[in-house]
Parts: sequence; structure tokens; C-alpha cells
Amino acid sequence: MRKLPVFLHIPKNAGTYINNRAFTIMQETAAEGQNCYHIDVLKEGRIAYRLLCTSNEELDNDYIPLNKICYSVNLEELRLDELNLFMLRISDIGFKYYKKDIYPLLPKNVEPYEFLCLREPYERAKSLYSYLKSIQSINESTHFKYGNKSFIELLNSSSLEGGWLIRSLLNIPNEVNIRQWHFDRVCKILNNMTVFNMDTITPSLNKIFKVCYGINTSNINRKVYDNKTIDKVDTPFDSLDEKTKKVFLNQVYWDYKIYNKYTK
Repeated sequence: MRKLPVFLHIPKNAGTYINNRAFTIMQETAAEGQNCYHIDVLKEGRIAYRLLCTSNEELDNDYIPLNKICYSVNLEELRLDELNLFMLRISDIGFKYYKKDIYPLLPKNVEPYEFLCLREPYERAKSLYSYLKSIQSINESTHFKYGNKSFIELLNSSSLEGGWLIRSLLNIPNEVNIRQWHFDRVCKILNNMTVFNMDTITPSLNKIFKVCYGINTSNINRKVYDNKTIDKVDTPFDSLDEKTKKVFLNQVYWDYKIYNKYTK
């Protein structure tokens, strides 16, 4: 069995950097004559999955070219037997469905090797707020999701998405309170993944590609675009008033429990 890296991407947790680093590694290690592709897989018109892959052949007409290496395809028209998968990326809307949508299409000799990157919850909240308010998110369905709310107003509102990972993995609606048994179920899932944080991305990726492909990627040093948010909110947590701190920490209680369990 060969292991396939499967990246579950939590929004604003280094997704662009990890994707582009993996693509660079694929390009550097691909056999001569192979074409390298980045393919967006659409589910109901939205990007649910992204494939980094190679092929000895040109892609057929089901794949819509976006540029020389980037294509899109509808999930219903995806055929993985035509592609040499290097990494599968699960976008946020695919968390609920990927084992049903994608895993049955994998070749029988492929075993998923799942991993994800966690981010300190307050840092993630700042980055997500700044990104969705910026022009950089203009093509996202959630662009300007927070309207005219200030960052402090967001931290004090129900618009702040607490427990995102638990809700996404278990398909829990926002109106349902997360309980300890939800947390325990997600921990059982995460215990079977490689989980790391923003401080250990590069060595963690090096280890993943060593395990999956037996290749040493530590000497691949080509610069990688990382999509840092412009004009990010930079309000220190300690500068918040006590009420805002309390409301925020209550909202992200389960996020911190996961972060502390897997990164401390």
C-alpha cells in the first residue's frame, strides 16, 4: 500500500503555504515528461477538494483550464484512475463529505495519510476577520461575512464561529451546543492523523513526505507564496477589556481544548 497525503484545511491555517509547498515538492520530484497539475474539484459549484497530481497524458475536456497548470472539474466527472495523485486537499466544505465523495474513487493500493495544521484560536480569529474584510477574499462566498462589525464587536457576537473543527468533522449545526462527548469523538479522529501547529509546518511536511514517498524534502528551498493577509488586525489579546476576553474565551472554549491537547 502506498500512502497518500490528505490535507484537511482549516481556513486561515496556512492552507496556501502548505498547498504551494507540496506543489513545489511535486514539481521537483516528478519524473521527466510528467505534467504537474493543480485541480479544483467542484461540488455544487464550490471548491470542495483540491488535487495535486501528475499525468503522462493531457487532461480531457471534462477538465476546465484556468491556466497552464490549474484546472477545475465537477465531482461527478472526476476519475482518479487517470491521475497520479501526489496530495489531496480537503477544503472546508468538504470536511463533511470527503470520505464518501473521494475515498471510494481512490485506487485500491492507496491508503490515506491524513494531516492538519492547528492555529492559536485568537490569532486565527484576527486573521480570518481581516481576510474576509479585505479585497483578497473577493472571490470567496464568505467575503464581507462580518459586514461592518469591528473586530471587537465580532468577538462579542454570535457571528464568531466557536468549535469550528468539531462542528465540521461531526456535522454539528451552529444552534447545537458542543458537549464533552463531541470533543472525545473528534479526539479519536485526530489521534489517527498527523496534527501540528503553525510553528512546525516545514519540519512536519518534511516528515509527511518522507513517510509517504521516502523522499528528503528538507533540501528543496524554492520560495513559496504564502498568501499573508494584508492589513491584518493586530489587537493584542491582553489589550482587550475583561468582558470581551470572557465572551471570546467562552466562544472558543473547545477550540482551545483541541489546540492545547495537540500542540502543547
